Amino acid sequence: MSRRRRTSRTRRIGNTGAESEAERENKSFWHGANEMPENPGKIQVTEQAASVIRSLGSAPLTGQESVTDHYFEAVYQRSVALASALAAAAELVGDDEDEHDK
Repeated sequence: MSRRRRTSRTRRIGNTGAESEAERENKSFWHGANEMPENPGKIQVTEQAASVIRSLGSAPLTGQESVTDHYFEAVYQRSVALASALAAAAELVGDDEDEHDK
């Protein structure tokens, strides 16, 4: 019995070496025209997570304003905590001195 040699599916499907127009558009969409920055700047973690949202006024939920303000504040604080944890993991958290160095 002879065995057939299997070729990978990737090799069989459209691997002609030439890049199609759709592949170029896809690549330009996802990769963008600009290079990534060499050294991203440091960020400062805010203590007032909802200050911008609060400046817009209360949520338009009649009779539930205080409850919604409480829950929205909790969501904003949690999002700041998660974002600052990610920034700390990437060593991107700065302090006031880093802001003045720029």
